[in-house]
Amino acid sequence: MYLHLTIDFNTICYYNKYMLNKIKAVKISRDKINKLDRLLGDFCTQANTIWAIIITLTGQLLVQRGFVYSFDVLTIAALSSGVFNSTMELARMVGETKFSQFLQEGRAFSVYYISINSKYLLVSLFDDRTIPGVVKVASEEFSHAAQKILGEGW
Repeated sequence: MYLHLTIDFNTICYYNKYMLNKIKAVKISRDKINKLDRLLGDFCTQANTIWAIIITLTGQLLVQRGFVYSFDVLTIAALSSGVFNSTMELARMVGETKFSQFLQEGRAFSVYYISINSKYLLVSLFDDRTIPGVVKVASEEFSHAAQKILGEGW
């Protein structure tokens, strides 16, 4: 049995061209990182998360809070950006401009993603002791506050 794989070269070129035009060096002042760190600490307390990270859409880790030392945070950052970017592509394919936030829910743990702006993403892990709606509301509040610190994206 053979597997026949068809690749739409035009879509790949479009996606790569789009992403390559968007990738730039990340430069954030120490003052902004400190503000984000305090804000992320408040978010983790308010939302009762196990951990939360702020990453770029290309997977670079900026700030982390919670029990992140129990996990491979750099791998989580890279995979999270991939999940989020593939979801954005799905949104484009179904005619949406973007899906700015979403939940992956498991039996014991769940992951919540929300875009801060066109450049940054908040990813948080919580367990079954936390109501997803609490994380959603706290994430939205965090996103608005972080936008004020970071400014607009690209």
